[in-house]
Amino acid sequence: MNLSFLHQILGSVSAGAASILFFVRLRPFLAEWIDKETHSDRWAAPAVNILASIWGLMMVALLCMTASGGFDWIKLSRPKLYLLSVAAAFALATASYVFIALYLRPGFTPRGLYSPFLHLILFSTVLLVLVSVNQKLVPGFSVQWLLRPWSWFTALSLVGSLILAGNWIMNNSGRGLAGVATRIIVLLPATKEELAEIERLDPKNDLEKLVSRASREEKPAVCEAATARLRSDPAFMERMAAMLDSGYAEPALAFVRDAELTSEEKARFAKPALNALARWVNHAPAPNFTTSEHLKRTRRWGDELFRILPGKFSGTGVDFTELQGWYKEKMEVE
Repeated sequence: MNLSFLHQILGSVSAGAASILFFVRLRPFLAEWIDKETHSDRWAAPAVNILASIWGLMMVALLCMTASGGFDWIKLSRPKLYLLSVAAAFALATASYVFIALYLRPGFTPRGLYSPFLHLILFSTVLLVLVSVNQKLVPGFSVQWLLRPWSWFTALSLVGSLILAGNWIMNNSGRGLAGVATRIIVLLPATKEELAEIERLDPKNDLEKLVSRASREEKPAVCEAATARLRSDPAFMERMAAMLDSGYAEPALAFVRDAELTSEEKARFAKPALNALARWVNHAPAPNFTTSEHLKRTRRWGDELFRILPGKFSGTGVDFTELQGWYKEKMEVE
């Protein structure tokens, strides 16, 4: 088997497999999360997992396209073109992630604006690869009209990815790198030992431990197991409400922030959640009495809670407006 035939087969199979994953994994994922609460970032980890699968395959396809001479019009050596192909796959995966975020949390814009871009980003790349590596099979078919617009969009996506990455590193420093490590760990499958540990915890006596494990910082299977273990206690809602009313605020607030609450839980936890948030605001240090780094973390946490909780508990008759005004006033630097 000669190399050109190998590139043809590998590039075509990789592009085809990426297309299949788009329909069997990404589209059902988007449909599933449209009907869920997307105010938190729990959708992010599975989205990254799906995109890594799709664009990992597309990276292989782009490398095959490069080996077949598909990018020889760019006046660079072949090794540099290979690096450029890897960078292109990363950039387009990042652009896809941004459009997924916009699609799931569109704000005041129509969701229909973003879905076409998700299709175009992938399938324009698939078309380029398939025509490039199978040129002998389609001698009269040209995609030159698509090549340069695709290249410009990819270049802009790469620049945007680098700017976002640089800004994120500057803003998060060491804490951000630790967060990356945490997110990588979260993507790993849960072990039998981890799940067995959750089963050994008692919902009555180990309430705080279970609440802390039922957060998005844990692996999804661990989080789901901890949440199910909590709900196995008939008195769960009363214990959770009591924890929100008088316990350490942050773990309890993280739970109601991340969990997909039932309508009964929302009604029962709304007032206690307001109380817990009021305690947290009361104990949060004023800007003039803390370090800039600690102030950033406090504001990041508080802003997220006030972004998510009022919407999550809407319709329960509990109003977060006055408390939010107090929080904003307290966080102002004099």
